[in-house]
Amino acid sequence: MTTLYRFVLAVGMLAVSSGSAFAVDLVYGSWPPQAEYINRVTLPKIFAGIAKDTNGAVNWKLVPGGQLADPKSTFQAAGEGLMQAGLGISTYVPNLVPSLNTIYSTIVFGDDVVAATGAAVETLSLHCPSCIAEFKKINLVPISGWTSSPYMLACREPVKSLADLKGKRVRATGGSTVLMSMMGAVPVAATLPEAVSLLQRGGLECQFGVHTWLKTFGYADFAKYLTNYPLGLTGPAIGLMMNRDAWNKLTPEQKKIHLKYAAQESAELALGQFVIENEQILKELTATKGVVVEQVTDPKDFEAVIAKYEAAQRDKNIADAKKFGVADPAAIIDAYASARKRWAGLSKGIGRDIGKFTDAIWTEVYSKVDPSQL
Repeated sequence: MTTLYRFVLAVGMLAVSSGSAFAVDLVYGSWPPQAEYINRVTLPKIFAGIAKDTNGAVNWKLVPGGQLADPKSTFQAAGEGLMQAGLGISTYVPNLVPSLNTIYSTIVFGDDVVAATGAAVETLSLHCPSCIAEFKKINLVPISGWTSSPYMLACREPVKSLADLKGKRVRATGGSTVLMSMMGAVPVAATLPEAVSLLQRGGLECQFGVHTWLKTFGYADFAKYLTNYPLGLTGPAIGLMMNRDAWNKLTPEQKKIHLKYAAQESAELALGQFVIENEQILKELTATKGVVVEQVTDPKDFEAVIAKYEAAQRDKNIADAKKFGVADPAAIIDAYASARKRWAGLSKGIGRDIGKFTDAIWTEVYSKVDPSQL
């Protein structure tokens, strides 16, 4: 047992045993690198806000870089209290949270990150009782969430057509694995950290994701050819996946404060990282890392595959969810679609304003959440 592990376990025991009258120290184990936006910008900000608003009664310690758990083991580590919260991606453990994974596996085509994020958080928190029930079974509470910006291919060699993509090994998870297969690629369900060495050794030829990962995970050292064609966005990632015992030790007011900052975290990651910084990083990488932006030779070929995928994805996601025991996945998918339509209207007034988006997520979602029911 490492010294760090002993420290985290001791802090976890303190967090669970402390009453509300005492200061509680909690640990957030984050598997992305320290340089990732969530660790560098957002979590320090919201943890400082939580400490301030609780008058120092709740203090979070951030341990980044996968020191405590990797993307898959984060669910177990947080659920068992070895750390009190972490970042959750459902596609890494679809058997544990299949209802949430039904939302995550629904690829949304277009570029309205605000509408997709707002709808995803709303669906999870207000319209998906089986999502909450599944998290209860693994002793976790899911708050905060966001979707990515549209994914694009970044490859070791130029990919300008479906013919160029045929047979290439591409990191993809969730619904993206089916999309990549339909485009002739060979999907590899690696985690984001695992993809680094796979790209380096040639075990992967492409990374399917967003521009920020090319920098923070170092993919741009190996995958220097970006195919400038958006292929859908996914989510939500769960930004504050919290141990239920620790959550239940919080006072009602402290829980409400966490929901307030969950709205801020969701907005900052969706807009701050996946839109604003995402664009800035691509410009930086073309100037400093020699990343080349390639235009596709015939967009109609890609459009045809996307249309075929969209026609089939609802039935495919329903069938997959039922295999994992989700009673009514169609209701989840339909709720997400309905929420996206409503948030598309809200998105027009939000634009790229993180403050406005934070307020909208609070008003439309978290102000309506009963913390005792999470």
